[in-house]
Amino acid sequence: MKKSITTIRQKNYLLTLNWFVLFLFILPTFSHSQEIKSAGYRTLKAYIDDFAKNELFIKKSLIEYSNTIIENQMESRSLATSTRITEKLKSINANIKQNDKGFEKNTLLRDSFLKMNEKTIECLSNGTLIMNDYTSQSQNSVSEISANLKERDLALIGYFEELKRFEISKKEFAKMNNFNFKNLGSNTILEYNAYQNVLFYKINVIDEKLNASIINVSKDDFTACINALDNVYQEVLLKTSQYKSIFNDTSLNSENIAYSNFIYSQKKKIIPLFNDFANEYTSLQKLKKMPNNNSKESIDRYNLAVKSYNLKKNALFDMLDVIQKNKKIMYNNWFVVNRTFLKNNIKFTDIYESYTFND
Repeated sequence: MKKSITTIRQKNYLLTLNWFVLFLFILPTFSHSQEIKSAGYRTLKAYIDDFAKNELFIKKSLIEYSNTIIENQMESRSLATSTRITEKLKSINANIKQNDKGFEKNTLLRDSFLKMNEKTIECLSNGTLIMNDYTSQSQNSVSEISANLKERDLALIGYFEELKRFEISKKEFAKMNNFNFKNLGSNTILEYNAYQNVLFYKINVIDEKLNASIINVSKDDFTACINALDNVYQEVLLKTSQYKSIFNDTSLNSENIAYSNFIYSQKKKIIPLFNDFANEYTSLQKLKKMPNNNSKESIDRYNLAVKSYNLKKNALFDMLDVIQKNKKIMYNNWFVVNRTFLKNNIKFTDIYESYTFND
């Protein structure tokens, strides 16, 4: 059982990868080229194209970071990667503040971009956009986990609100300067994808805590986890029902439902087995604490208790091993569906092709 759970934990790097792929698309649409030392631009096109050059640089860096996550499954490596990206974003912000004075003293685009970048740094630093901390989350109480998940929801909503404000600023800047940005619709797809990711993350966090409560033979934690699982499952059903009509491609939505159904269905099998196991465990601990008695009757009673305990334990963990093997298949398949969804629905071109000047 412990080996199976460890295997699931080692797959957590995939979820981090998915979020860095997300950054590949939603991070800077504009930024200031590190090669530019002068604050002046003779044309608007030069100003925008300069942002584009640095955008391509950032994308290449993020692809490189994503590759390091694929090659190394350690959570510490994921943290190091997010830290490097954060430092890069801070460096870009510092460079913009020093060198970019706007176009003809219009700093709307620059200021909005800085705010979006700062929000990204904040969300990377506080864990809002890092979705591979199942293990560390499972060390908290169920009430603490629930509070953390609510905070993550609010932070993620705030993050996408900042992205929307940046899009509004882009349109305002374009209108001021008589040109248009093509609306590629990527932000809508990515916001949808992010909220689907959060649902997947939530049910995995609760499942990880449930496994921890079983290993620790904690009846209170187990009961709290079952209740939390009920709540998260109902949230998944409600929100996926709301999401299903947003896009014609419902593959990710359907996969979330299928995965959640699987996680939720296991409780019917686990609850009676865990209760039997926990009761036998408690009885055995009481016998161990009794004064030593070497009588045949006492020894026989203890041996029977050990035998009963082992039977209950094996029944539970054999079932959990089967569940973990099936879960691993569904877990990995979820990422395949997620990547395919992004590939099929994200339409992104670089900034050189995403704006047109009006006659």
